[in-house]
Amino acid sequence: MSFPLLLAYLRDAAVILAALLLGKGLAALLPFPFPGSIIGMLILFLLLSTQLVRLAWVERGATLLLRHMGILFVPVAVGLVAWLEPLHDSLPLILITILSGIVLILACVGHLYQRMNKQ
Repeated sequence: MSFPLLLAYLRDAAVILAALLLGKGLAALLPFPFPGSIIGMLILFLLLSTQLVRLAWVERGATLLLRHMGILFVPVAVGLVAWLEPLHDSLPLILITILSGIVLILACVGHLYQRMNKQ
């Protein structure tokens, strides 16, 4: 790997990490719990939308992260093993919640679609 390419990856990672850290900092200031990573993604989206950050500044690093996303989920999957018993105990409630959410979403979307087609 050439030195300029390495610098490009470092720049991309620094921009993404800066958005993440800014999001986590803002989440710590909020009076209610909210994931800092989501705020960081919104900040990065706004910066890209307003073109304060160019796509070329994050494209290589984001592509690298997306290419290896499967590996990044391994620690999460391993962490779930510790929660297998509580998840097993709550499985019926979780399934009922998921299914009722799907039915509710389908009903709302269907109702809105029919309403919009009448106009």
